[in-house]
Amino acid sequence: MVRVYNCHPFASQLIVPVQNEPDTFCCGRDTLFVISADCKIEAFNVTERGCEPIGTFTTLGKVQKITYSEIGDYLATIEVKSKVLSLRAYLNWRRCQAQGKSRVGIRMVGHVLEASFKGAPKDQMEIVEMPLSDPPVSVSCCPLKGDLMVGCQNKVVLFRLKEEMLDGECPVLDFERFLIVHVSLNLLEVAFCDGCVAMITDLEVLVLKLEHAHQVESKGRQQTLQEAASVNKVIYKGENEPAEASVSQGLDEFVLFQSPLELLGEDTSGSGVLATLEWTGVEGLTTELQSSLYLRQILYRRFAPDLSHIYSVEETSLHSLQLLPMHSTGDLESSSHPARKEKQMLSLFCFFSLPHAGYLYAVGNMVQQLSTYKYPEKAKQAVLSPQFLHVITRNNLQCYTVRCSAVAARDTDPEMDTNDKACPPFFMPVCALRMQLFIGLRSACHSRNHLILLTKADVHVQDRRNESKKGSPQKFRSIKKMPSITSEPGWNLYCLQIIPTVQLCREMVDYSKRYKACSPQSYVHLLSEAHLMLKAALLDPDLCNQTDGGDILSAFKENCAQLGDCFSQFEMDDFHLTLPYYKMSGVSLSDLISRRLLWENEPQKFGKGFMYYLKHSVYEEIEEPLSVETANQVLHVFKLAEPTQIPHALCSPCMRNVCLRTAWDHLERLAAISPSPLVMLTKATVALRMKDLQKYEMAMERYTEMRLVCGFMAEPNLLRHHGIVATELSLELERTQPGLLVAAFVALLESNKIKLEEADMFFKALCEKGGNEEETPQLLVDFWEAMLIACTQEVVIQVLLVKLVSVYIQRTARKLQPDKRPLKTVKDLINSCAHFGMIFPWIHIINASSSHSQGPSEDLQKLQSILCGSSINIKSVLPLLHQLPEDDTPGLSIHVLCDTRLGECERIIDQLLDRCPEAVVPFANCEMQQEKQPLWWKKLLPELCKRTRGAGRESRILVSSLKETLAVVATTLQPLDFLSMLPDDGVALFFLPHLLECSRKNLIT
Repeated sequence: MVRVYNCHPFASQLIVPVQNEPDTFCCGRDTLFVISADCKIEAFNVTERGCEPIGTFTTLGKVQKITYSEIGDYLATIEVKSKVLSLRAYLNWRRCQAQGKSRVGIRMVGHVLEASFKGAPKDQMEIVEMPLSDPPVSVSCCPLKGDLMVGCQNKVVLFRLKEEMLDGECPVLDFERFLIVHVSLNLLEVAFCDGCVAMITDLEVLVLKLEHAHQVESKGRQQTLQEAASVNKVIYKGENEPAEASVSQGLDEFVLFQSPLELLGEDTSGSGVLATLEWTGVEGLTTELQSSLYLRQILYRRFAPDLSHIYSVEETSLHSLQLLPMHSTGDLESSSHPARKEKQMLSLFCFFSLPHAGYLYAVGNMVQQLSTYKYPEKAKQAVLSPQFLHVITRNNLQCYTVRCSAVAARDTDPEMDTNDKACPPFFMPVCALRMQLFIGLRSACHSRNHLILLTKADVHVQDRRNESKKGSPQKFRSIKKMPSITSEPGWNLYCLQIIPTVQLCREMVDYSKRYKACSPQSYVHLLSEAHLMLKAALLDPDLCNQTDGGDILSAFKENCAQLGDCFSQFEMDDFHLTLPYYKMSGVSLSDLISRRLLWENEPQKFGKGFMYYLKHSVYEEIEEPLSVETANQVLHVFKLAEPTQIPHALCSPCMRNVCLRTAWDHLERLAAISPSPLVMLTKATVALRMKDLQKYEMAMERYTEMRLVCGFMAEPNLLRHHGIVATELSLELERTQPGLLVAAFVALLESNKIKLEEADMFFKALCEKGGNEEETPQLLVDFWEAMLIACTQEVVIQVLLVKLVSVYIQRTARKLQPDKRPLKTVKDLINSCAHFGMIFPWIHIINASSSHSQGPSEDLQKLQSILCGSSINIKSVLPLLHQLPEDDTPGLSIHVLCDTRLGECERIIDQLLDRCPEAVVPFANCEMQQEKQPLWWKKLLPELCKRTRGAGRESRILVSSLKETLAVVATTLQPLDFLSMLPDDGVALFFLPHLLECSRKNLIT
């Protein structure tokens, strides 16, 4: 749908001072070329003051088609002479016109003047003949590289623009034909840009892309193309073998049309159009180049003729094919040609038109239809620019908006369509800005900031059409009485200056205000059109140069603020766009609020969109504290619009300067209407900042700790700011209710409101009081222990276990005491957490053997409990054991526990017999069972027998351990096996009772 707005895209209208009647013309960036029927080309500089003549030169034949390339500054023409069509290029014309020289040199393409003609190329205009095997029908130049492409009936020929040096003189431009693309279409027009080839027939459009690829991919693609083409090869048999030949002879009087078809991207390979490559030139002979390049079809569209308007073939044929690039600001010099500058393309667009409809596609990073333009009458030609589509009909010039900048903005900026940046969508309906009357329009051309129009009034045609109509006799007679001017029909060549972008956008904004009240959607639509025009001016260097870049940027920010007002005030589905538009506008939060507070009788002055922006800004974006005035304004807005958000707002770090008394009054009213733990915690925070401990205690006593934890989950900023900065409430809880603080952070971590690393940093910063930074604060250890109780994720559990083990080992090794009393003892942890196991009895024996009067520390017992459990991966503990020496009791217990988890029982027996023999039998009773039971008589019994012989003071402990071991072995082995285990030099009186017991139990069984 096209919405019509009566804006004025043109600032002035001037007459081009041409000497002869124009036959055709073309434009460059700031240059106009007018070709007359007598083979003369008049060149003009197009400026704000009008068209200033540069000079005149003559062509070799009558020009049928002409195009101009800024890269290389040359003209390419299709000329007819003696009924023969030729392709020619005109080089060095500007320098010769400036020097007033009329020398002309003609040469064939590829034949540059030799050294004997040194100095000649720069002193004369050169005409380069480019012979072709087939008559040319269309010609196009690449606007980014200057390469040339010519279209013939069923093929396109590509010429590369190159430079050659002659004995150190100025470089000479030349062309090299390097590629021919054969297609199974009868071409009418072609367009070329940076490896993208577009072509049209009467009712078909095909866009190809020349790309680099590996040899295998190239062959696969080529095979796919040929297979797809063979499916429909009957349809495209060439001019001499039409597809209708297979139709029955009885249907010759019917005209058959194929159904409409649109294929995009990878689907285009099924179009049935055969495209093959023929390499020419020196580089084309190399197999490496041939295998690394292939043509990929990216767009194919076939139309059915519009039978409602058909009068002739021209009434239904496609026309106005154009490839439009949008390139980055500033030119990039080519590495291969430093003297010639190339532009970096951002996005590429393809436009083509039927007589009554135009179509715009993006063919760059994505292939997608952007817009469809429905013309109110038959269009003769359409010209696309980054900001407008100009369409000429018989007597009207129509101006439409385009969506090029919407696509280019998204192609160039990855932050687009986020909370930081926004842009109107490219699928937004287009607008017709104006329809302007021009009698006898023939053709049009766009030149940066100007539009060139050719008009010719053909009186004969007008009279015949008037006579053919049914009218009154008086009207018929009045026409016959008009004087005849058939000898010389009137013509004019107009230069229309496009209005500066800023001025047009202001006009559009002023025009849009009439829709603000009655049709908000139209108001937003027109503001969005202005936004896209300003965005195009910022992206395109040509448009940005027409006015001061600062004015465009200022207008762009102003437009962003206006769009932000729209999305914030009106009830729209896209209300969230308020945030990025306001951020792009650069308007401060204070100014935005002040402006709305001045609105009187506006029920939506704080709409959904504005509140979304305000909440996101206050809660997440703004880091520095707001001023007292602004903070109070924010609080007032929340009071008017969303009172339930007052606690969240007051907890934001940017609201530190708010009036505390006013905040307390608002919270009191909210607590009376809608009490909740969040409101009470916010009141407690405000009371602390007011240094009123009585109000603080009353607020904290209102709910249980579990309910208060829910309040902390609803607003984490109650406890921390900027991730690790503790609030007044956190500092007070750390002093008076550390358990509540730990429980709150456990809940935040379990609900994914914070990360474990952030919690660690918070507790370290909270408990840092000038002590040793390497020491882990007890409150952080309490948090890890509490997290271990609540956590269910195995990965996090292992991380927490390693953290705790590391702290316990560090404190045990350095004999450090916690900086405060732990929240949970080892018994509490064993009873509440499955990751803490019951401490083995033989570990208690080792602990009792210590010379320390106070017994094992709490940290050592927690460490032993973790190692007695089955959750921790023991291999993660081994790198930490070097801190604990084995020569003291705590180190012995930890090393023995680790060896136990690793199954090193024999090593443990030796360690215990050496350091704590009274624990060896309890250890064996606990660990040497089932498959490890043979260690009783294979390891423990021989070791005890050997050590008992030379024992001194420890003989009593060893003898007792030996007796217990003999008792266990006697109940397990057969008498003969038991007897073989006894030492040969043993005292019979000592071993005999055990042997008798073994025999007695054997007889019983």
